Amino acid sequence: MKRNSSLLRSALSLTLASGALLAVPMTGTAQTPRENTEARKLWSEGNDLYNDGNFLDAERKFREALSRYPKSDQADRTTYYLIVTLEKLRRYREANTEIESFHRNFPGSRWRDDVDERSLALGATSNSLLEQEAKIAKERAESEKRGSTVLPPNATVDAMVLRMIIQANPGEGIEKVKERLKVDSSDPAAIANLGTIFNSNSPLALPFLMELSNSSASNNVRTIAFFFAMRSNPDKTQVANKLMEMLNKKENEPIVSEALFRMTFQEHRAVLAKIVESPNPNKFDAIEKIYRGGSITLRSDLLTAVSTLKDDARAESFILDAAQNDKDLAVRRAAIGALMHQKGSVDVRTLETLLSPMPQKRPPMPSGLVPAPSKAPQTGTAQSRQNH
Repeated sequence: MKRNSSLLRSALSLTLASGALLAVPMTGTAQTPRENTEARKLWSEGNDLYNDGNFLDAERKFREALSRYPKSDQADRTTYYLIVTLEKLRRYREANTEIESFHRNFPGSRWRDDVDERSLALGATSNSLLEQEAKIAKERAESEKRGSTVLPPNATVDAMVLRMIIQANPGEGIEKVKERLKVDSSDPAAIANLGTIFNSNSPLALPFLMELSNSSASNNVRTIAFFFAMRSNPDKTQVANKLMEMLNKKENEPIVSEALFRMTFQEHRAVLAKIVESPNPNKFDAIEKIYRGGSITLRSDLLTAVSTLKDDARAESFILDAAQNDKDLAVRRAAIGALMHQKGSVDVRTLETLLSPMPQKRPPMPSGLVPAPSKAPQTGTAQSRQNH
């Protein structure tokens, strides 16, 4: 008799598991009815906090429910709500960790489709944000490297000696560099010391660098010389005018882009401000060319500068286009901020153009069920399972 009862219980357990009616983890002992009631109470308190926008305290309640009653009959639902709460807090890595935990603990859960939906959304969100951060960090490191005046680690002895000559006597050092570049327009020792000439603060530095940027047979030398010439000139209005003049010729666009890329943030922001302030009627042609060739940081800073042009239709159009179409999330976000700054307030119709396409309409939640978290990204099936 005992053997038959044992077999019956085993068969029932298998039937329930295969039907995915158990949402609790498939190992260990389920919670008692009293514990399930306590777990529901904690979830309900967390849900209320979520709906009030108090996401930090909501997270604590959901975590408390899962910590104290990990095998409750609604632990899967609580985990889902924890995931969307972490998403609200922009803690995407933690949300993805909870998604992995959900799949391990609740393989037969009715909430699985909803968690999978959040997994896809969170994957896209976290990847884009993390990739943006990594891309910006990489660009900034490369910018600092190219804009450095320090000799490279593999500098030749000639480069080190030439550096010492320039530091001791800038005039004589500049002549030595000229001589070497006449013999070889790509002389590595001379190129490595263009930054040393910039640092010399010699009155001969700017004229030499400008001459070199206009006359060198080496495109690389022209680019580096132009960059240091722009940095040497304390009059940023002159620098801005020179950049706009250079941009009249298509072949100069890479040189201007590289010069701005190598500048420090403070330097390029000062120059961009002068370009935007310029009375030059063709300044937007230059602005658009700078934008096309700019890094994430440069494009974002350019949008901020353009936002100072109040009641300017072309400025608004430029910013709005960036907000809608720029390939990088960080720049689109900067464009939205610039739009608000430029207009002071934005009309609803303009804002509507920035909205993502509306998702497919969900079926209404059956009456008598507990409401889903406010604005939580759920599917219709999630709504229909609030009281499962």
